Amino acid sequence: MTPVTQAVIVCVPDGGDPSREVGGLSLIERLLRQLSELGSLQEILIVRGPRAGPAEPSCRVATPVRVVRVAPGDPWTMLRAASGFLRERFLVIGADLLVDPRILSWLAARTADTLVTANAREPELLGTVGRTILLEPPRSLASAAVVAITDFPAYWKEQRGDVPVHLLRVTSDRDAEEGWRVLLDHVQKRTLDLPARYFDPTFENVLVRLLCRTRITPNQVTAATGLLGFGVAGLFATGWLRVGVLLAIVVEVLDGVDGKLARIKRMTSKPGELEHVLDFFYENSWYVALGFRLSTHGHPWAWGAALAMVAFDVTDNLANIWVSRFRGRNLAEVSSFLRRFRRISGRRNIYAWIFLPGFLLGTPAFSFAAAVVWAGITAAVHVISAIVEPELASSAARR
Repeated sequence: MTPVTQAVIVCVPDGGDPSREVGGLSLIERLLRQLSELGSLQEILIVRGPRAGPAEPSCRVATPVRVVRVAPGDPWTMLRAASGFLRERFLVIGADLLVDPRILSWLAARTADTLVTANAREPELLGTVGRTILLEPPRSLASAAVVAITDFPAYWKEQRGDVPVHLLRVTSDRDAEEGWRVLLDHVQKRTLDLPARYFDPTFENVLVRLLCRTRITPNQVTAATGLLGFGVAGLFATGWLRVGVLLAIVVEVLDGVDGKLARIKRMTSKPGELEHVLDFFYENSWYVALGFRLSTHGHPWAWGAALAMVAFDVTDNLANIWVSRFRGRNLAEVSSFLRRFRRISGRRNIYAWIFLPGFLLGTPAFSFAAAVVWAGITAAVHVISAIVEPELASSAARR
């Protein structure tokens, strides 16, 4: 059957307002960005009534967009009126829907009439259909397959775990607030250490909601976080350890904001994807700065310890890269033990909280030594797991 190369967004008069903002974007702008990201569509059609409609799409919508004005009515009547602009097979979406991008990606690959439902009963105005279905909508729609959102797999590689698939019709302020809750949960990574799981989200979500209303971009947040990160190294090197460790906690929170902001506003970019490289350099600058400061103030072993901590961090990263190469998943996801260990395994967030009590109480050398030891244990656990984990070993052997 003919593949889908066209998406049709229908603005139904008695539906929700497509210009209502949820997550810093209007509903229709979010749909346009999501559809444009698919890459397989040649055109997006907006079917609406004759009155003033939603604003023009932003420059982030690369796919050509055409607006067709028809007499108001029910969705299928409006689609029939616009049939001259429809291709043989198209993806149809209600303009008041908040749709999980995984659903859109799946529908774009469908070659049979398929509708999606959020409540396992009545299908939403969301699916892949052929133009012939408009001849007798009630009867022809009955032959379409209906898929519930609960039938979609929840596992999402990019989010490192199970993320519930969402589909929400937004017709009121209450729905919009629920949409915010859904989106904030949707962009939260699943495999996290304890600080990122229990401490950071409260502050991250407040900042994301504030920044969504501004023109501040995720890349600007990334750059600011990087500058603050290197500022922490400067404070450590000059002996401002208490201020430095408190700023390190701030950096920890901000480090989660840029990614959430990018995903919630559909503003991911190539520079943003390289954020982990910036993280690597400023994180290791902390350890070097602490080694320098402590080694010149009565703890000569600290310089060697700092170099060892950098080596442990590099080793740990290489183990993760190797696992990702052969397993297709993050190391923390390949066994229940590693998933639990990830909560406390050595990385920047955990080290900052190990530093905190010692730096505040005036015993920085003890905290630094504890962090170095934990970095070594973490690297050893991950390297050994990458070698002996049965699933990883079998995957490597098959290759």
